[in-house]
Amino acid sequence: MTPQPGKTLKPMVGVVVVSHEQVAFSMLEAARRVVGTLPGVTVACASSADDSAAIMQRVSHACSEVDDGAGVLIMVDVYGSTPFHVAMSMLDGTGAGEVLCGVNLPMLLKLATLDRTRLTPGAMAQELCECGRRSIRIGSELTGKIIVGGTR
Repeated sequence: MTPQPGKTLKPMVGVVVVSHEQVAFSMLEAARRVVGTLPGVTVACASSADDSAAIMQRVSHACSEVDDGAGVLIMVDVYGSTPFHVAMSMLDGTGAGEVLCGVNLPMLLKLATLDRTRLTPGAMAQELCECGRRSIRIGSELTGKIIVGGTR
C-alpha cells in the first residue's frame, strides 16, 4: 500500500483546532515552534461575520484534510459557542470522532507525545483534557504567598 502524499502508512487520528478569529492559528504556530511539526493537525477559524453554515464548511473541509481513516479530534476554544455547536453536530456516528472544549497551548504541546496511530479520538480527548486541567494554576497558590482581598 502506497500512502497518499502527506498521509502516513498507518492511519493516525487527525486533529482540527477550531477557534474564534485567529486564536487557533496562533496557538498551533506557537506549539510548532516548541515541538516542531505536528502532522495531521490543522486549524479552522471562525470570524464574527461567519454564520453556522460558513463555519460548518470550514470545519468540515479541515476534517477531511486530516482524516487518515482513524478519525478526527476537534479541539474547540469555547464550550457553548457556535463553533462548538457546529463541531458537535458533526459527531453523527458515521465515523470515529470526538470534540474537546477549552483548547490551550499545553494540550497542543502534548499532542507531540501521543501515539495517534494507536489511540482513538476519545482516548486522545481524555489525555489532552487531563493535560489541560493540570496546566491551569494560580501562581500565589504555588508559592504559598496567598493574596487576600487583592492586597498583600
